[in-house]
Amino acid sequence: MYPQPTQPTEPTTPTLPRPITPIPSTFQGVEQGLQQWKERVPEAFSSPSRQSYSNWLTGAAQVLAAGQLQELDLRAVRQQVKNSKKQRWGRDQLQCGGELRASEAHELQAQKLAAAEARKLSQAQTRAQKQLRRAGIEARKRERLRKKSIAQLTKSGLPIPPELEDPITDPEAKSESQYESATEGGSGRGSESERSLISSHRCRGSGLGDAGGAGGAGAKHRFSFQHHS
Repeated sequence: MYPQPTQPTEPTTPTLPRPITPIPSTFQGVEQGLQQWKERVPEAFSSPSRQSYSNWLTGAAQVLAAGQLQELDLRAVRQQVKNSKKQRWGRDQLQCGGELRASEAHELQAQKLAAAEARKLSQAQTRAQKQLRRAGIEARKRERLRKKSIAQLTKSGLPIPPELEDPITDPEAKSESQYESATEGGSGRGSESERSLISSHRCRGSGLGDAGGAGGAGAKHRFSFQHHS
């Protein structure tokens, strides 16, 4: 009896170890980390833990977008101060008898740097606005799911867990409401000053009218006395 030939075994490809996520040091690194871990919810999490994990992701995205906008504002202010110092230095050189060509070269270089920095700030602001918009979409989605879960639990007569009691705020709507409130506050102060000005004009007009009426009554009384005499 001959031994049966054994089939050749296919070589197994070794699985490479998954790279460890480095510690982020920039807003872009944090944003990439959030996008990477957003879809990888641990399977061992229970339903409350999953909701807490989703809330943490939404809040982290909101804080990240706000921090990016603040950094852009700070960079814009610093660039304005830097440009004003360069312009003042160029004027001082001209007043001290410096060469005009050198000052023009410095001015042109400063304008190029300012234009390049403005483009960078505009691009960064666009990215921050997109991040804020994505955070708003995600927050509205989480809020709809939260309300749906509450409705189902209420219909079934089950208690509502604490992690579903707090509503999820929309960062995009919050920023718009803050802008509208600031705008309405300024217009309200203007309307109040206009109302006070109109009120003062009315008071002056009524005073003149009363004085005119009294003068007319006196003249009429004198005319009546002369007629009787």
